[in-house]
Amino acid sequence: MSETLVVTEVVNTVIVTPVENTVEIASVGMQGPAGATGATGATGATGASGASGVVTVNAPITNAGTSSAANLSVSTGTTSAVGVLQLTDSTSSTSTTTAATPNSVKTAYDLGASKPILKYRTAAYYKTAMTALNAMTATHQRSYYQPIYISSTTTLDRIAMQTASTFVGTATVRLGIYNESGGLPTTVLLDAGTVSATAASTSYEITISQTLSPGFYFLVFCQQGTAPSTAGYQGNTSGTGLMNFYMFASSSVGGNGVVGFQENSITGAFATASSPIGVANLAYVWVRAA
Repeated sequence: MSETLVVTEVVNTVIVTPVENTVEIASVGMQGPAGATGATGATGATGASGASGVVTVNAPITNAGTSSAANLSVSTGTTSAVGVLQLTDSTSSTSTTTAATPNSVKTAYDLGASKPILKYRTAAYYKTAMTALNAMTATHQRSYYQPIYISSTTTLDRIAMQTASTFVGTATVRLGIYNESGGLPTTVLLDAGTVSATAASTSYEITISQTLSPGFYFLVFCQQGTAPSTAGYQGNTSGTGLMNFYMFASSSVGGNGVVGFQENSITGAFATASSPIGVANLAYVWVRAA
């Protein structure tokens, strides 16, 4: 037979079962309030100090102080040292420690652009600056280099030569343009090819497309192939009629001026000039502005 004993106190219940001999607690009592916070513990020992900071600088920054108490500044720039530069609008200053502003550069550019410069006229022909126009006799397979100054960028569309009234026969004439360095013809800028001259007092030209920047160049003429009976061409025969801005020297005091240069044994396409020598007579070459 089973008997149950129930004991109740506040909210606790104990159930005792004789057969199974067990005690069950039906619920737990309420938790009481939290106790007061305990006292703060003692502060720990101070850690070791870090290493002192050191200021190290490189040019153009300088340090007028010490490595630990810096007083920094930037050096002024020069033509031989990096540094800070002051901007200036001046177009007349000779300072080497200031820098031009875009405004001063434009002012200088506008001034230069306003100066008179020869403008090449479309379809007009130009040659070396010599006023003499004579019938000269060309040496076969000799290149005649004549200087020409180009004052503004221009594109050329023709290169030409002209036989003189003395010309007789048939000739192959090669025409071209050389670069200039040190007052001498150097490398080939343009080998325009050849014309076949068959009549006296006649112009012969080759169509080209060559843009030249301002500067000196050499126009070149060379009679090749079979020589004509009389190799007469328009040119300069005695170094006369020179425009003085070329200032070519003569071989002696009172002698004829050197009007250009020559080189022998040129039988085919133009190549780099090797040993050009001064000459007082040459056959002219003309170029036409596009």
